[in-house]
Order: sequence, then C-alpha cells, then structure tokens
Amino acid sequence: MPTALLVDNSREKFRLKSILERHSYKVLAETEDCMEVLSLYDRYHPELVLMDVSMSDMEGLECLEELHSKYPKAQVIVCSELSDIQLLDRCASLGVIDFIQKPLFHRLSSAIEKLQER
Repeated sequence: MPTALLVDNSREKFRLKSILERHSYKVLAETEDCMEVLSLYDRYHPELVLMDVSMSDMEGLECLEELHSKYPKAQVIVCSELSDIQLLDRCASLGVIDFIQKPLFHRLSSAIEKLQER
C-alpha cells in the first residue's frame, strides 16, 4: 500500500485524506505545521507528500524548498487556493509533480493516478 504525508491547515484536510484513501494510500501522518514536515518525512519516507503552500507557521514554499533540498526525489503534489504564475513556476522548479488549485479536487484524483502509473 503506498503511503502519504498530508500537510494542510484548511478545513479541506478531511476531504484530501479521503481522496488519498480512496486511491489506496495510507496516510501515515497529518500535520498543519511546516516545521514538522521534515521530521515526519525523515521518519516515514512516504511515497507522496500532499501539501498546501499557504501554511501559517512558516511559508509553505520555504517548507517545500527545504524538503526538496534534503530530499530532491520526494514526490510532492501541491493543493492550494493560491495559484499565481510565479508560484506555479517555483513549484515546478522544486520538482512538484502537480499543482491542484482548491477546491478542484477532481484533478487530485487524476494526479494521484498519474503518480501511481510511474
């Protein structure tokens, strides 16, 4: 069973988790704290990190940069309400597999299916 780390502080977290589970992912950990992301990744090494880049304690983009720096092969899908072109470009440069704008969650299922085909 593939594994995932869910990083989100929105009320949509439950829905995101349900989508992952529907695609046979076991969510090993959930956090709203970007500071925890690296330690959770160190601990679990999930196949997928599903994260929002608009977190409160630390800018999510900084968190993504640190994750990519330490684990350049980490498979990350970003789900966010933010979607400006600079953000999309930066996410792409950090190896993000896909960027899904909330609340368009039907695209998340498609992105997960593409990841599973790799």
